[in-house]
Amino acid sequence: MNEQQIAQGIRDALDESASRLPYRISHRLEQARLTALAHQRTSDVRVDTRQFALAGSGSSGTGSSSSGRTLWWRLGVTLLPILALAAGLLVISAWNDSETADEIAEVDTAVLTDEVPLAAYTDRGFGVFLKNSRQ
Repeated sequence: MNEQQIAQGIRDALDESASRLPYRISHRLEQARLTALAHQRTSDVRVDTRQFALAGSGSSGTGSSSSGRTLWWRLGVTLLPILALAAGLLVISAWNDSETADEIAEVDTAVLTDEVPLAAYTDRGFGVFLKNSRQ
């Protein structure tokens, strides 16, 4: 099945189920559709007017600096949040690395300054001793 056949099947199913709707609901849907179409027509007219105005100003040469500023403005507005996000992620990564290094240094300091000999940490019975001492 291609996309057009799938779309036709969906359209047929919707048409069939729409015929079973109560009049009140179908009337409200029709009014909403007409309102949406009216809004779409007015927005289409506005877009076409803007396109003609931009084309006219570009051909006369008076609007080229304005469109250049608009381009730089859009580029800046787009890139600024991306750069801020990247800087934030770098700061968070550096802070996390610093915290991890501090924690490792604390553990190393505790091991080296403890009265237990270093060979005790490699002994198998030391793990059993730690488990029993916690209970």
